[in-house]
Amino acid sequence: MKSNLIPATFVALLIIGTAAFAADPKPAKVTFANADADHDGKVSLREYTAAHKAAMDSVAAKAKFAELDKNKDGSLTSDEFAPKRKPRAKKETAAR
Repeated sequence: MKSNLIPATFVALLIIGTAAFAADPKPAKVTFANADADHDGKVSLREYTAAHKAAMDSVAAKAKFAELDKNKDGSLTSDEFAPKRKPRAKKETAAR
C-alpha cells in the first residue's frame, strides 16, 4: 500500500504543476467595447466587475471603478475607462 502512495502522489503533483504552469499568468486586456456588455456607450459597475473578474476580485474592481468614475455618475465613459497617460518627458542628452 505504501509503495503505491508515493508514485500516485508524484503523478498528482506533476498534473497539478503542469496545469498551473499552463494557465495564462496575465489575463487579456479588457477594452471599453468588451466591457460595455449592453452597448449603451458606458460601463456600469456591474459590467466593469464582470469584465475584470479574471484580473481582480470584486472589492478591488469596485475600488478601481470608484477611482476611474471622475464625475461620480455611476458609469464610466470611454475617456474615464481608459484615461490617456501623460507622455514621458524626454531625457535631455548632454552635448558632446
